[in-house]
Amino acid sequence: MFLYSPGDFIVIENIKCDVKKLLGKEKSGHAYDHVFRVYKTAMRLCKNEKADAEIVALASFLHDCDDYKIFGKKYADNLINAKNIMAASNVNKEKQQIVCDIIQNMGYSKSLAGIRPETIEGAIVSDADMLDAIGALGITRCLAYALDKCEGHIFDKDIYPELNLSHEEYKRPNRKSDNFINHFFEKLLKVKNLMMTDSGKKEAEKRHDVMVVFLRQYFAEQNLDNWGKFLERFLAGDF
Repeated sequence: MFLYSPGDFIVIENIKCDVKKLLGKEKSGHAYDHVFRVYKTAMRLCKNEKADAEIVALASFLHDCDDYKIFGKKYADNLINAKNIMAASNVNKEKQQIVCDIIQNMGYSKSLAGIRPETIEGAIVSDADMLDAIGALGITRCLAYALDKCEGHIFDKDIYPELNLSHEEYKRPNRKSDNFINHFFEKLLKVKNLMMTDSGKKEAEKRHDVMVVFLRQYFAEQNLDNWGKFLERFLAGDF
């Protein structure tokens, strides 16, 4: 079912307002504008994949409300904010559990541990979230995150990315390689291969190409032939 019932619409609107209050001032690239884009993309994918629109909408709006990078491990493990927001809007327990299962099984770091959504609704929200991490908007979000959370580290030509990070290594704080440019190699250029829906795969290809063009130009303007060659080897799967 794609269209909301009147009751569903009211619930979604209430939750949207609560999420906006919670994330409205976040500056790491995970603010409400990101959440709303994920929602809009997920709704588009939902229509193509013929999934349950209410579940997709709820999970889209709530997926970052307990993000470990913002709220810490306790919130991420227990989804405290998401559960409180759903309870305040009288979302029934069964739907709450379905939404929580989606949120707890999505995210790039979890994919490194082999954890992926198990339903079509989860796959849609996961794809929408990952799509917002790549392409032109992904580039600006990555830069915003570096400026806010990585002490403004943009690029160091002498520090290459750590490829094939494990789940634990990826989440390790204060990694030496953690900067704006290296993040493309450590995550963003790998995202297109993590898409779970046909619609998501098509969109990811286009956004992936935008990032490749950006990196080629970035290295060319700095006359860094070694980094340009590193990029081409990475894209060819040599690592």
